[in-house]
Amino acid sequence: VLLDGHAQPENFKLLSGYVVQDDIVMGTLTVRENLLFSAALRLSQFIPDKEKEERVDSVLEDLGLTKVANSKVGTEFLRGISGGERKRTNIGMELIVKPNILFLDEPTTGLDAHTAVSVIRLLKDLSAHATIIFSIHQPRYSIFKLFDRLTLLGAGQSVYHGLAGKALTFFEDNGFVCEAHDNPADFFLDTVQEITEKEKEEGDEANRTLSLVKKFNESSHSSVMDAELKPLIGSYLGGGEGGEYRVKKVSVQYPTGYLRQFSILSKRALINTARNPMLSIMQIAAMLVFGIVVGLIYLQLKLDEKGIQNRVGAFFFIIINLIFGNLGSIEVFMKERPIFRHESASGYYHIFAYFLARVGCDLLFVNVLPFLLFASVTYWMIGLQADVGKFFYYVAIILLTAIAGNGVSYAVGAGVRVFALGTLLCALVYTVMMVFGGLFLNLSSIPIWLRWLKWLSIFRYALEAMSYNELDGLIFCTDEIRMNGTCLPGFPGVVNGTSYLESQDFMEASLWFAPMALALFFVVFLFIAYLELRYKKLNR
Repeated sequence: VLLDGHAQPENFKLLSGYVVQDDIVMGTLTVRENLLFSAALRLSQFIPDKEKEERVDSVLEDLGLTKVANSKVGTEFLRGISGGERKRTNIGMELIVKPNILFLDEPTTGLDAHTAVSVIRLLKDLSAHATIIFSIHQPRYSIFKLFDRLTLLGAGQSVYHGLAGKALTFFEDNGFVCEAHDNPADFFLDTVQEITEKEKEEGDEANRTLSLVKKFNESSHSSVMDAELKPLIGSYLGGGEGGEYRVKKVSVQYPTGYLRQFSILSKRALINTARNPMLSIMQIAAMLVFGIVVGLIYLQLKLDEKGIQNRVGAFFFIIINLIFGNLGSIEVFMKERPIFRHESASGYYHIFAYFLARVGCDLLFVNVLPFLLFASVTYWMIGLQADVGKFFYYVAIILLTAIAGNGVSYAVGAGVRVFALGTLLCALVYTVMMVFGGLFLNLSSIPIWLRWLKWLSIFRYALEAMSYNELDGLIFCTDEIRMNGTCLPGFPGVVNGTSYLESQDFMEASLWFAPMALALFFVVFLFIAYLELRYKKLNR
């Protein structure tokens, strides 16, 4: 595909607009906010904000969206604007940059007859300043008469290309006459379809279709098209004269930098989360309730003969729920995949900027705030050591464990399309990690050929860190051999926490090694998720 005889720029998407068939726009934002988002990312960062707002107001007026400018677009849970207004909002997102070429994929899909005509009339008006190219299936006559040029396809080949007003003449010259009061668009499509079906019955579909295409290739319409194209194609291939259409390949840069894109995307993500309270408030409330429940189950554990078992059991129970509770994060990229693909393909932003903004917002509201509250409640209710340093270490391990588990969900969610499949894969990974976590099976008892798997277990690092933080140096005994709240050493039944840790093959180095390992897990899985987003987007 050439542009004025030249090869496409490397980032042609930055010079053109593309409106997809389905309405892809952030439903929690208002019409104005969506257009401002497009303007902030796709116009130069050196253009004053006031000028961008004026352009947004101009587009709103041109599209007839002024009255609903401050209304939310709407989601499945949030009532919003009408279908026609949503379609015009999608068009407005592209018109912000005043593209020279605007592509649309069936812009009338899902619209009623009146709204469909209104949208096409709008495109007709816009064609005075830009090239409008769109696909459409069986438009009504009031829409068809607005077309300037028409291309008809049959079996993937051109049946007609030229002025829309001369299409009827072409078909009549080849023996296909449109009846009076029949819609020309319906007539064209029905004729091509009937011929194709007839060819299937006669068993000579390929030859018959080619014969119809051949009639077009022999017509004056094809001659006019060839006359326009041959100089361009010849020049592009090196056979032109004068070099008028010599190949010129230009690189187009994004109008905004990474930091600017990250800032704008983070702002949108925060607004989207704030207007979806189920994503944040319910998560915080759920973790608060869960923390209280765990605290009540393990309320003020004693330093008796059951103290070690109860503490390690509490730690492992907390770790299981921290990690398996991240299954919902599989949907982080899954829900926004259509919006992400459209916006990145249209040149809104770099993939890396979107990735960091989306992950950062999700971690803040889904992990950091809820689990800070959870850690504060459980630590003191369980009755762990009243030491500030140990408390903050416990909080750090809680957060690192949660985000490490979240990293697995991100990596899986970025690579699958079905939530049920993603949940199954995540649960499988978590279960394997849990087996090598150090509670169900002593790590030194694992067969040598499987022992290396313990290094790939988030559960193991979290349990070792929590256990060493709490048990190292503690003495446990029965009430009978306790004096003034202190266990008397040397008596039977006295258990040293350090001895227990050594018997479980837990390393003292885990106090500093475990946090590093958990952070590394998160970074590695995050990198995998990014590669999946980038690879799938580029090879879509």
